[in-house]
Amino acid sequence: MSLSPSTLPRSVNLVHVKAPRTDRNEPGLRERLARLHALNSPLQWQLAVLAHLLGRDNARELAAWREAAQALHDADLLLDDVLGLPHCHRLPWFEHFARLLAPGPVEPRHALIGAARRLMVADGMVTPAEQLQWVALRHLLAGSAVAPPTAAHADLADLDDARAQAVCVFSGFLSQLLPAPEVTLDLDGLEPVGQGWYDSITAPWLGRFEAPAREQQDIDATLRALREIQALPWLLRPVLVRRWFDAARVLTEGPQLHPAAADALRLTCTLLDSPVPPELGRQYTEVIPARH
Repeated sequence: MSLSPSTLPRSVNLVHVKAPRTDRNEPGLRERLARLHALNSPLQWQLAVLAHLLGRDNARELAAWREAAQALHDADLLLDDVLGLPHCHRLPWFEHFARLLAPGPVEPRHALIGAARRLMVADGMVTPAEQLQWVALRHLLAGSAVAPPTAAHADLADLDDARAQAVCVFSGFLSQLLPAPEVTLDLDGLEPVGQGWYDSITAPWLGRFEAPAREQQDIDATLRALREIQALPWLLRPVLVRRWFDAARVLTEGPQLHPAAADALRLTCTLLDSPVPPELGRQYTEVIPARH
């Protein structure tokens, strides 16, 4: 994405991201990863997935997890291993365990989706990040149901109004997380950085229709928009992901995207069966299949 000097974001409108901490010398990380690789039962995989959904220091969600884990004798060790993962490992392992469960019976998968919902609402609040991860979990457990590839011009500006509107609605939801999670209160009077990101995404359709307001996106409308985007031709999905990523990078000062923004975009790639942009992929350490 190119911006003229007059439209470059001011420093007050940038997301500041510190250099990531390397995990090569993380105490016990090698042993932790070995134990996660050794998990071999659907119950262990289910509880590992649920552990990835826990909020930091959230006592009510933790209580819900422990209730689900009563039948596992070494549950505390599994929980410690998951919660102790550095950020770069967490989403890859979440996806790994969900994909292990996908070929299994339908009933346990439905039960896991229900357990995930109960865990997330245990504290009476569901954040946009939690909503996105829950939707991605459903998608992963289903084994993917995105439209197959079709031929098309790889130009978002050529989308018809209905699909362009769907991109706007889903982008409005993502703008709560990209280029960084927004705080509830705006105390400094500045335009939220998410608004600038949203405006850059919707710019190709300026003049054709009025982009919907991004605030307080209804989750049902967001899911309907997601289904429309999942039906886009395969070649257009990576183009859209690249637009989202580039717009976030313009508004990010630092070597990488904000961790929560990176997670949101990676989960969205999963939902669209789209390749992850290489720069985004470097923020994660993929799970290497265990040798048998």
